[in-house]
Amino acid sequence: MIWIFFALLSGAAVMAILTPLARSNVARDEKTADLAFFENQISEINHDLTQGRLLPEEAETARAEAARRLLRQQLQPGTQVAQSRMLSLAAALLAIIFIPATAIGFYLFLGNAKLEDMPLAERLKAAPNPADLAGAVARIERHLIEHPDDGRGYEVVAPYLLRTGRGEDAIRAYAEALRLLGPTAARHAALGEARTIVAQGRVTPLAQQDFEAALNLDPNFAMATYYLGLSAMQSGSRDQAIEIFTKLIAQAPPNAPYFEAVKSQLDILRSGEPADERSQAIAQLPDQERLKVIRQMVDRLATRLSVKGNDAEGWLKLIRAYRVLSETEKAQQAIKDARKAFAGDKAALMRIDALAKDAN
Repeated sequence: MIWIFFALLSGAAVMAILTPLARSNVARDEKTADLAFFENQISEINHDLTQGRLLPEEAETARAEAARRLLRQQLQPGTQVAQSRMLSLAAALLAIIFIPATAIGFYLFLGNAKLEDMPLAERLKAAPNPADLAGAVARIERHLIEHPDDGRGYEVVAPYLLRTGRGEDAIRAYAEALRLLGPTAARHAALGEARTIVAQGRVTPLAQQDFEAALNLDPNFAMATYYLGLSAMQSGSRDQAIEIFTKLIAQAPPNAPYFEAVKSQLDILRSGEPADERSQAIAQLPDQERLKVIRQMVDRLATRLSVKGNDAEGWLKLIRAYRVLSETEKAQQAIKDARKAFAGDKAALMRIDALAKDAN
């Protein structure tokens, strides 16, 4: 269909040039103009004679002079002053050939005739431009105001809202998707994760209910299992957390994106750091105080790694901490710094890359 449109545009461009050429006439040359002038002069002499403004002898002399000039002019070759029909034909042919040839040449240089059409579904899978994505989200939100029963719209927009710091809006969108589309393990877990991220990494009672509901629908759902292990760790149930994380690692498929995160948590638990009582005390603090303490701990860790950067576990912990705090830019910078610090350590780089992939 688009090729027909392009052909019509090319035809219109050609016609725009041919139309004035087709309407043009061959102008009279200088000889024709002079002949008309002298013929008019003789006519005026006769008119003056009739009106009595000239004597017969004077009129005869004037006619003779005009006739001589007219005869002399008739014997001279004419000089063309306007465009000839041959030139018009050449210009028309040039327009017919040159315009399509130029258009085809540009397409062959810039386009790709062998490129297959991309269906709408494939376009939606392609990586979007951030500006376009923001506009699309705004349109979806306007659509949801008019159609609040569109569960799929809520499910589509929720992850973007969460990534851009609109946590409460994301929680509402996940909850509406769950209510309208029906319960699944993925929907319960996504809602629980949103609640946890908004709570600055603390698995709240509502989030825990979401994760438990997810496991009731799918006992092997890894995300829900991980967060329940994190909840046990935060509440001071060290043995329970170790049991959950150990089971999760044992059931993890090869190259599981969450493997490194779980293993790191398990290593911390088995090494006895940090103290369970301290973790419990931090978890019981009011939200603002708890967030302040966590940020102080993260800042101290970042300062230590800037001086002594050969601590792989420290870098992994810092990257995860920034992610929990929804500080994406700092997490990405920490990943870059960690890769520089372990440029020659393949094993450490694999762990960092695995965590970076999980963070995406």
